[in-house]
Amino acid sequence: MAGKYDATAAKITELVGGKDNITSLTHCITRLRFILKDSSKVDKEGLEKTQYVLKVVEAGGQIQVVVGNKVDGIYDAIIETQGISGGGLVDADGKDTGEKKGWLNSLMDTISGILVPTLAVLTAAGIIKGVVSFLALDNIGVLDPNGGVYMLLYAIGDGFYYFMPILLGFSAARKFHCNEYMGATIGAALVYPAMVNIASTLQPAGTLFANSSFAMTYYNTFFGIPIVMPGAGYTSSVFPVIVAVYVASKIEKWCKAHLNENIRGIFTPIITMIVTVALAYIVIGPVLNVVSVCIELLIEALFNIPVVGGIIAGAVIGGGFGVLVLFGMHWVIIGLALGLIAQNGYDYIMACGGIGPMIGMFQGLAICWACRKNKKVRDLAIPATISQICGVGEPLMYSILIPIKKLFLVNILGGCVGGAVIGALKTKMYMFGGSGLFGIFNYAGGGGMQDIIKYLIGIAVGGIFAIVATLMVYDDDEATRVLG
Repeated sequence: MAGKYDATAAKITELVGGKDNITSLTHCITRLRFILKDSSKVDKEGLEKTQYVLKVVEAGGQIQVVVGNKVDGIYDAIIETQGISGGGLVDADGKDTGEKKGWLNSLMDTISGILVPTLAVLTAAGIIKGVVSFLALDNIGVLDPNGGVYMLLYAIGDGFYYFMPILLGFSAARKFHCNEYMGATIGAALVYPAMVNIASTLQPAGTLFANSSFAMTYYNTFFGIPIVMPGAGYTSSVFPVIVAVYVASKIEKWCKAHLNENIRGIFTPIITMIVTVALAYIVIGPVLNVVSVCIELLIEALFNIPVVGGIIAGAVIGGGFGVLVLFGMHWVIIGLALGLIAQNGYDYIMACGGIGPMIGMFQGLAICWACRKNKKVRDLAIPATISQICGVGEPLMYSILIPIKKLFLVNILGGCVGGAVIGALKTKMYMFGGSGLFGIFNYAGGGGMQDIIKYLIGIAVGGIFAIVATLMVYDDDEATRVLG
């Protein structure tokens, strides 16, 4: 019996150039993400006319087909009916086509390809951790931090983030085409408790870059070379394990090409893991720590500009983040924010960027009110707004805001207004998990509700602007003409 999405799956596969043109297929919450051998074979116009398809975006070396909350069903239908193997990898030779994508596209493709498979669980863990943290705040007092309910639920939420390098090591290994369990093992070595707690068990052996912002204390050496650990270790970190697994993929490839086949099977992982983990602790980690400190100093300098620093930074981030999402370029920023949260316990960047989904929610509610007598627009606006409330913004963005360009401009301006307020108040985000209404709990931390209150003030100001501006520019006749 044919499935509900089988016809759509066949049509999409045909319009991206057929099975033989597909190198790999993954998906996030709203998008099918194709990596193709020849993107010139894509019939973009035909795809956008296909049932359930909202928009086609070419970004990060991918063809991204936006289908909203039907993505799971359509993805499964493509996998099951179009001869694509599990995990979305085509049963072809999988060779590099040699197409030059540019360093920025390659970077975005790499980071999104590694983080996107974790997105559903990352979001769920973030929501659980955020809600539990909120309910345990001193001025809320619903959950006892020493009670069993808190401990069990927090283990779920925080456990994902604490051991994230292991999960990302697995995902990165799949992306870089090396042994996935070796990638996970490299991640495990970075969060091994004896290494994480090295500062509490050993006396300092020395300090690199002493008396500077880049000072790094080390507690042991590897053949005389300092083993450097960040203050919080590598738990919850993103980029160290990604870079380490990339290096591992190159070492593994070299070993397979040069070791005798009689010893290759056992010595390839031994050599790869020893060399990679050593490099991670003595080279990769320290270098990325210096880069992270530079970025942190730049952000702090911007926020610390007298009077207007936070306003400018917040406006740029709040208004610009939705544009980055539009082109699938936001994963680099998210990865950076996760790294800063792991290092400092909080982040300013996504604190401002988090206004975007809320602005979309207020716009959606305003549109639903304004089009209440227009069935054609209402049938688009209501489900898209429900998705937006839950933090999934592409349906509203692609079905209404972008076609009616004035509404998309209002969305950007609303993000600027709300982001400016959030930036001016120096609001901190303590975790990255849920979005939309669930995103409020990302600001639970710092010992109280102060950052949630700051975020809510930003939401209120930006939301009022979004509602008023949307009602002012929305025209029912124009919507019917454009969306019809």
